[in-house]
Amino acid sequence: MSRDLMMLKGKLAFVMGGGKFGTNALRYLTAKGSKVLVADVNPDCTAKSEVTVQAAGLDTADSLADGQAAFLLGDAVTLMLNLLETKVPDLVVTAIPGNAVAKVVESWLSKRGCKLEPYRKVIPRVLENIPKSLVSFVDEDSAVIVVSYMPSNMRCRENCVPPKDFCAVTGRPKLAPMDKLLRFSVHNQTDASTIFRSRQLTGGLGAIDGKELHSLLKRLENLHKPYTLAIGTACDCHGILNLTKAKATAP
Repeated sequence: MSRDLMMLKGKLAFVMGGGKFGTNALRYLTAKGSKVLVADVNPDCTAKSEVTVQAAGLDTADSLADGQAAFLLGDAVTLMLNLLETKVPDLVVTAIPGNAVAKVVESWLSKRGCKLEPYRKVIPRVLENIPKSLVSFVDEDSAVIVVSYMPSNMRCRENCVPPKDFCAVTGRPKLAPMDKLLRFSVHNQTDASTIFRSRQLTGGLGAIDGKELHSLLKRLENLHKPYTLAIGTACDCHGILNLTKAKATAP
């Protein structure tokens, strides 16, 4: 765990999703003294019953005390974008299906006159750089690759704190942390690439750096279009990668 994640008191965390993992993150972060916003489209999600504040809007973040959490009803991606317009959270927990970071990037750029489309033709070249046994799923239509050290017919331990060099369940050695493998796989394959490292908070829970996400969004705004882009999120053991191409939308 990084030093930054060990010092969570007073930090603002945005949790995308109020289901099982989002609720677990909410409990852990509030216990550590973080100020937490959790967003979900489901008004009856698990997290809603565990927060201290039912938020009317994102400005609730300014009034939260250390260890308090607020629930926001709505699409987590949309609310994340709205928050980033005025405030950058210290931590972002992605607890919604799919590549949440790629969804945030796509929506952010869409508001700024840029459309993302799947970049399919690069998929074979990227896959050449990943051992076949680590590829769990490939969606060629959407240009999405999912990778894992865990075989598809097996499941990780509940709340696993993975050893650095091997899988706790299978004993299989790890070539490298999955975020580094994904960086290797996309090197020189797209005009730009970012693989966010999901740093472990505790067993089974990770978070990305909100400032790193905001920095990426600002950089992408200034890239000359069209361009190709690889966006991924990964921890030591698992990862997801979207391969896209950015085009300016017609005025």
